[in-house]
Amino acid sequence: MDLDEIIDFANEVTDEIGKFRVDNIFLSPDKLMSDDFQIASLEWDSIPYGDSEIDKVPNDRRGIYAFVIFQENKVFPPHGYVLYIGIAGRNSDRPLRQRYKDYLNSKKVRKRAKIARMIGLWNEVLKFYFAPIDNNVSTDDLQILEKQLNSALLPPCSVGDLDAETKTKRRAF
Repeated sequence: MDLDEIIDFANEVTDEIGKFRVDNIFLSPDKLMSDDFQIASLEWDSIPYGDSEIDKVPNDRRGIYAFVIFQENKVFPPHGYVLYIGIAGRNSDRPLRQRYKDYLNSKKVRKRAKIARMIGLWNEVLKFYFAPIDNNVSTDDLQILEKQLNSALLPPCSVGDLDAETKTKRRAF
């Protein structure tokens, strides 16, 4: 057997396909169909990852955000893959744009391995989705919504911010 040929093939597969592997996908139909979210509705908008359209992200509103692999295409069916969900304004009035800028700062990103991998691998097809919330929404309500969305979608780069029961059960996988 030509072991070098097998090693070359294994390295090629890892370089071309393996590095893009994401954790198993978990989507609960019950949680996806739930109408029992802390906030009744959200108005989502998005920009491509990077600073080219950063002015579209509100600088005066807190909110919830998500990083999604998404690329419009005239051949593919509509699709997207949520990798991460977070909030801007955790125990503060920090607006969405300031929070988003953290993801454009390489020093801050490198401290979070999953986030660094997310941005490093998928930056060309990564979208930053954001939904501003009203000022009357409490931090507690915002944190509950974050846990509800993370528990329903189980994004692979969101390791915390799940409801306790889901967090315990996720550890089984």
